[in-house]
Amino acid sequence: MLRWVAAARTSGLGWIPLLGLCLLLGRVQGTQALAADSGPTTANELVRTLSLEEAYDRVLATDQTIQIALAEVRKADLLPWSALTRMGPRVLGSATYTIPKETLPTAAGFPVVAETEGASITVQQPLLDLTVFAAYRNGKLSAQAALLSECFTARTVLFGVAGAYYNVLKQQQLVAVDRQTLALAQEQRALAQRRFDVGEAIRTDVLRAEVSVAQAERALTEVEDALRLAVNVLGNILNFGTEQPLQVIEPTPDTASPQSVAQREEQAYEQREDLQVTKLAIAQNIEKHREVLAQYAPRLLAQWSNAWISPELFAQRNNFWTAIIAVQLPLFEGGQREIDLQTTKEDITQAQLKYENLHKAIEVEVKTAWFRVHTLTRTLQALRSEVAAAEKNYTDLANQYRVGAATSLDVQSALNELNTARTELSTEEYDYQVALRDLDRATGVFQQWRVGKAQVP
Repeated sequence: MLRWVAAARTSGLGWIPLLGLCLLLGRVQGTQALAADSGPTTANELVRTLSLEEAYDRVLATDQTIQIALAEVRKADLLPWSALTRMGPRVLGSATYTIPKETLPTAAGFPVVAETEGASITVQQPLLDLTVFAAYRNGKLSAQAALLSECFTARTVLFGVAGAYYNVLKQQQLVAVDRQTLALAQEQRALAQRRFDVGEAIRTDVLRAEVSVAQAERALTEVEDALRLAVNVLGNILNFGTEQPLQVIEPTPDTASPQSVAQREEQAYEQREDLQVTKLAIAQNIEKHREVLAQYAPRLLAQWSNAWISPELFAQRNNFWTAIIAVQLPLFEGGQREIDLQTTKEDITQAQLKYENLHKAIEVEVKTAWFRVHTLTRTLQALRSEVAAAEKNYTDLANQYRVGAATSLDVQSALNELNTARTELSTEEYDYQVALRDLDRATGVFQQWRVGKAQVP
């Protein structure tokens, strides 16, 4: 790029077109920085180009946190069936083999050991158990809560991908900015050296330019390392591995929604899955309380059993069966039911308090995200004006220094201001895109169709 700069100066293009040329070349180099700065690439290690949409789809298919949440959904779907098994039949079988302590005499006078063998089968069928109804409803609520929790997890993971993706873009742009700054500092150093050689500048100008070049090189090294780390973090989230070279594609910038903060709050109360889960937790604890109350009610049980004994021990048969219908009424169980009853009452109160607490937290979260977007919108407008003014100021002072009308300190200060303005603008631009998505996440609408796609069929 320095050869292009030198050619532009010798051709008489001037400092303003030259500055624009540096910006253009820096932008081109910045888009290639991700592949170049992610480490050496071998012949068998190709750079993977990745869009934000592809990153979303990949994390839904490979993320371990989402897979764990899906497993919780599948387990929760079994809870209603588990409750219904209380009304299912139970079959019990037994076998016996008995050797008596004493022997029995026979007619011939020889002692014989009267060994007996036996077997039985028992079938039990509950006819009435009032705890089943509350347990079944609680199971259905648990399955619904698990599905909502999985949606909330998927949305959180998707937002994490967006944050990591835009962090790579931000670091990539900061590399381009620092390379532009380094090129300008090197150009300023060369100009100061030429003026010193012909006696138009003092040695301090050259030394000050050397300091600016060293500072620019140090800043470039730091941001290049930050870029490599950001690429590794994104690759780790997407299960590519930390050594997979990635090149990200800059998506189309989003714009702020015209919705007010009050509208966003109402939307969050309707859409946030974690708030719905805490509301379901109240109903779940109520059903647990009802289940404990149902334990005081009688239970109706039918039972049939059949037994076989060998050898013949009865006068008529060795095969007989019995059938009974029993009513079980638990009168006292050591006070455990009373303890469970009081525990469930406290659980209901605790669940209600958690719901109210989360309701307040969501209000603060939505307002924080909304005002963050509002602040960044105004900040970007000011920063764009600031960058334009800093570019013009640096160009004017650099031209003035070339003819001796400005000092090197003025030029270095202008360069630092330009670098600071560009860095802040690049940072805030990508932070703004993340803030927009954070507002959607806080209101429960971020990547809504992908969150639905992640649900278990």
